[in-house]
Amino acid sequence: MNEPDNLQENGERVKRLYSRLREHKYDLVSVPSLIRQIVKNDLWRKFRVEKTGQVVEHDSFLEFITQPPPEGLGATYKNLWILCLDDIEAQEMLASLVPNESVPTLIEKVTEAKPSLDKLSKNRDFLRLKKEAEKKANKKAAKLIQQIQEGVTDEKGKPITPYRALVELGIRKKTTSIPKTVSGAATKLQRIFNQKQIGEIVSLLK
Repeated sequence: MNEPDNLQENGERVKRLYSRLREHKYDLVSVPSLIRQIVKNDLWRKFRVEKTGQVVEHDSFLEFITQPPPEGLGATYKNLWILCLDDIEAQEMLASLVPNESVPTLIEKVTEAKPSLDKLSKNRDFLRLKKEAEKKANKKAAKLIQQIQEGVTDEKGKPITPYRALVELGIRKKTTSIPKTVSGAATKLQRIFNQKQIGEIVSLLK
């Protein structure tokens, strides 16, 4: 699939999300799922508006959220955060896209910040963390579980999630998502690695 096709597809996903937000179709499955797709694959950075054919580019995720449709979502960060309360992965992605110090301000007065216990009970990382606490008597794991259930945030204002807890315990390695498009992957790698490291990656791919 070439870039024009990718941009068209990106635009269709963005349109699907802002349409659901504008029509107040806040079902707790499709909205977080669309947010995850758009964030994971960096679709918000560059897409084509179907109606006008205009190619829209964003450097700031907050700009993408707040700019009126069809160039953005016409929403607020807080609005998206609330809609993703039961989707830990989606919230983690949202938190990764803004400066650390901005998260507490952006979600100020969100009273239902605690993740759903039913959702946690089905989360693989949470179950692994629970096993670590119960079977291996890991006190730090037990404390992290309590913090997750209470909706505690760290010193940077980011929520403690099962995935982050496992990373902190050294059970999981910190990972980053890479877009499935060549241009998206290249952009993401340039933000993560320096030129020397990118050269090493290229050598390994040959």
